[in-house]
Amino acid sequence: MIKPHILILGAGFGGMSVARDFIHLVKKGKVDVTIVNETNYFLFTPLLHEVATGALSPQSVAEPLREIFTGTGVKICQGTVTSINQSDRTVTVLGDVNGDDIHHRVKHEIAYDFLVIATGATTNYYNIPGADIHTYPLKSLMDAVMIRRRVIDSFEEAIMCTDPVVRSRLLSFVVVGGGPTGIEMVSELVELIKGMVKRYYHNTEYSVTLIHAGTELLQQFSPSLRESARKRLEKEGVSIHVGASVISVSPRGIELSNNTTVSASTIIWAAGVTSVIPVFEGQAPALLGNRLAVDEYFRLQNDERVYALGDVAGYIDSKTSTDEKKMTLPMLAQVAVGQARSVAGNIKSFINGKKLRVFKYHSKGSMVSIGQWFAIGEIFGLKISGRLTWWLWRTIYLFKFISWKKRLRIVIDWTLNMFYPRDITKL
Repeated sequence: MIKPHILILGAGFGGMSVARDFIHLVKKGKVDVTIVNETNYFLFTPLLHEVATGALSPQSVAEPLREIFTGTGVKICQGTVTSINQSDRTVTVLGDVNGDDIHHRVKHEIAYDFLVIATGATTNYYNIPGADIHTYPLKSLMDAVMIRRRVIDSFEEAIMCTDPVVRSRLLSFVVVGGGPTGIEMVSELVELIKGMVKRYYHNTEYSVTLIHAGTELLQQFSPSLRESARKRLEKEGVSIHVGASVISVSPRGIELSNNTTVSASTIIWAAGVTSVIPVFEGQAPALLGNRLAVDEYFRLQNDERVYALGDVAGYIDSKTSTDEKKMTLPMLAQVAVGQARSVAGNIKSFINGKKLRVFKYHSKGSMVSIGQWFAIGEIFGLKISGRLTWWLWRTIYLFKFISWKKRLRIVIDWTLNMFYPRDITKL
């Protein structure tokens, strides 16, 4: 019997979980598994805001794929997916080969028996003029490094600046987006800036502003937790603008829909994401919004060998949907991991000629950190906040890392942060 080849596009939470579910079968020689990813590491994106603000080193949140899968038989291919051919069951990948200081791009064609598309999402600028040019996103490791570099540069430029208007703009920082990413980013940004001013830039005046188009921050949480989060941010000195959307961005700042202009030279964009959908040769697959439409088994329509999951999959959740409003599942790591288990199980069932199982989503709750020693959360219907929630948030994230080496490194970083200022090395 020819071993089926399972090709996984993307090594985020979903893709990684699928691959790990097949390790025992790969070791037994029953299937082949290949992961295609643009980087050679798995990135723990929920802690990127801590890298951007000097609480963690970049290496702390990245785990090399070859280290994770060493000795398992799972193959790794670093490259960019350029096209999918469903008729031939092949994927074309543009790989990287470096030699003699000349950068070459080599195309590879990889055949598959089962394809899992877990390509994730990228920053959504909503076609707002200047947003993609004059703001800093937070989706990759380099994004986090660039944000930290920009904050440090702003202070260095400001102390040498004699123009009060330019100086004020240099020391004005804006975060766009009042969801979990934006809230965690702005709260950690305040921690970083406060520490820098106290230790290195004495008596320097600065401002930190949070802008959110909705009427409430963290709209997925209960009103009481939203209010707790808002009060905490205001206590830390964050100026909050809600109910007005960004209509344009320039090097001087942001223009809002309520005719307000916010001056700033550092604008961090955390206002949303959009799916990364690979190019398909021939007829393009059906979409649900901006996501690949999938059935109850997470298969693309009319193709029982191609699956999609995570941020790229458009799946209607019957629990949260009504006849008037169809709701897709949220773009969360826990959602992708749950879908991954379902996809891996159904591929195994297909191979063995067994009945496939319908995916059922059960939320475990969610938590958001709001600076040092404070977090809010809803877990199994319980509303919690404060220091204990913050400790629980960190503990849960810590044990989501795969290797003990990374867990130990993060514990050391977090412990040092309690006694020493954050690292402001410009990388």
